[in-house]
Amino acid sequence: MNVSSILSSLTLHSDPNSPIYPFKTFAYDASKAALNAFTIHLAYELRDSKIKVNSAHPGWVKTEMGGPNATMEVSEGGKTSAQLATLADDGPSGGFFHLGQPLPW
Repeated sequence: MNVSSILSSLTLHSDPNSPIYPFKTFAYDASKAALNAFTIHLAYELRDSKIKVNSAHPGWVKTEMGGPNATMEVSEGGKTSAQLATLADDGPSGGFFHLGQPLPW
């Protein structure tokens, strides 16, 4: 399970109607997009094993980075990571998720 960010979504960054469209932080966004690419490649390499590899968007969390206006408390920020770390053997691999919902790459 890799901790990514919605800010890595090329789909959402290229859509002028997306809520993240105006938020461009190049180094952060690019590093998280690279992590997502690594997730896809690693999931492919491990496709014949029980190991699941996914990327998680924790959400907009009230941290130093997220700021006080964020919508999630710190205690909620680990929910997606916990869900992905405890997947059943038939769970997804090679995906990008937030609270059980797939996100666009």
